[in-house]
Amino acid sequence: MPISTAWRHVAAFIYDLFPIIGLWLITSVVVVLLRGGDEVPPGTLWFQLLLGAECVFYFVFSWKKGGQTLGMRAWKIGIEDFQNMSWLQSLSRFIAGLLSTLLLGAGIWYKKLDRQQHSWMDYAGGHRTVNVNVPPKQ
Repeated sequence: MPISTAWRHVAAFIYDLFPIIGLWLITSVVVVLLRGGDEVPPGTLWFQLLLGAECVFYFVFSWKKGGQTLGMRAWKIGIEDFQNMSWLQSLSRFIAGLLSTLLLGAGIWYKKLDRQQHSWMDYAGGHRTVNVNVPPKQ
């Protein structure tokens, strides 16, 4: 039984958490080293904004330049016609995805109700997400 596109999105998102956490760990080590071994106090705004900016950059850059994040590549989904997607569309896609995530994936599950099977991110970014076929092995 094939996995539905909505579940592929969820799996890709979970997969994408790992490179993001890796980026955050590297950033944390670099910041602590730059501070001479002193930790960053919890709730420090500039550090939280830095980590948030890394998350935004990871998604927006991946979608704009390759049409896929690492998780999307692993689960064989991608953004259709991503070459024509603007930076603003990619950022809009991220914002819709963030809202969807805060609402327990409502933007993804909406795909099951939509006639055209578009998610909130597809509407916000102006480009839909599709299953990507893998070329046969030679």
